[in-house]
Amino acid sequence: MLIHISSGNGVDEVCRALFHFLNWLEGKYTFKVVNLEYARCEDGYKSILLESDDNQFLALEGTHLWRCQSPFRPKHKRKNWYFSLAIVEQQKAIDIDKSKVIYQTMKSPKKGGQHVNTTCSGVRAIYEPLGIEVISYDERSQHRNKKIALERLVCKIELMEHEEANSKQNERWREGKSLIRGESVLVFEGEGFCLK
Repeated sequence: MLIHISSGNGVDEVCRALFHFLNWLEGKYTFKVVNLEYARCEDGYKSILLESDDNQFLALEGTHLWRCQSPFRPKHKRKNWYFSLAIVEQQKAIDIDKSKVIYQTMKSPKKGGQHVNTTCSGVRAIYEPLGIEVISYDERSQHRNKKIALERLVCKIELMEHEEANSKQNERWREGKSLIRGESVLVFEGEGFCLK
């Protein structure tokens, strides 16, 4: 399954909550990070995409609350920062036209290892019809990184389809017709992001 964690409108405080939430998940749940959309603030994410077979994530679906004084605006009155976690069941494998995927090789930006810095084992995969690109430099083998990049490309396309399906619901939320706040699955307190 895919797990999409969203900051909604991307307010800095909520993006910081996503950063803390990802750290909180580590060690408690089994998952692989598929994509991180970085926020403009330091130590913050606009959205996170995880892949997991851990069914414990099903209990986390919904809205979560971080109750804390703003780390960015100390005199700001608001102390409740909401973010959401949605489970995206992986449907049938998306059949993309592999002839329209462009692969580019590159050196890894990671530090360490003679092999990492001297060969172009990293791979960027670009799917032209949708203008989507992903990068993989996880493995030492260019062939393996190409396979990983293609898998990530498919995951990203699945996420786009999920977001399109929920766009009408999101519009209603923006209009204030069905604001989901108050009934939080989990509530975290303070700068230490402690579970209440």
